[in-house]
Amino acid sequence: MLVLSGCDRRETQETAPASAFRHELSGDVSGEYRPVGEGAGPWRVESLFVGQASAFLTWEAGGRSAAPLILTLTGPDGTVRVTPDAYVVTDDSLRFSGRAANGDKVTVQARLDQGALATARRNLGDQTPVITGAASVAGQGVPFSLARWGGD
Repeated sequence: MLVLSGCDRRETQETAPASAFRHELSGDVSGEYRPVGEGAGPWRVESLFVGQASAFLTWEAGGRSAAPLILTLTGPDGTVRVTPDAYVVTDDSLRFSGRAANGDKVTVQARLDQGALATARRNLGDQTPVITGAASVAGQGVPFSLARWGGD
């Protein structure tokens, strides 16, 4: 995975080469994904937003108005939203890196289960894990299992 370094997260996003951002999706995986079960430890993944193909294309072309991936974490200092400095998203995997507002490096490596996603779309409210993996915040591992959220 490509990891970018820089002092300012906004500066890194604005100057990152297009090759730092890549998606290879054959179908729509967009939506909000929320945890199945309770997390343990100082950090918890609250949600992962995955945008539509157009959001990925815009980001990869240099547009920065709407991030195609947004990871929301809760930690010792409250809620943190992380947008990517780099990502690779395919039909069965998701990897990205970014920075929390305090500058902590955040990485995500996860598996995307297309069969579970199809089940979740058929059965609104289904709690089958669709995305499983781990985030790392300042070197601390944060395992997660996320289901597609259908709304309240």
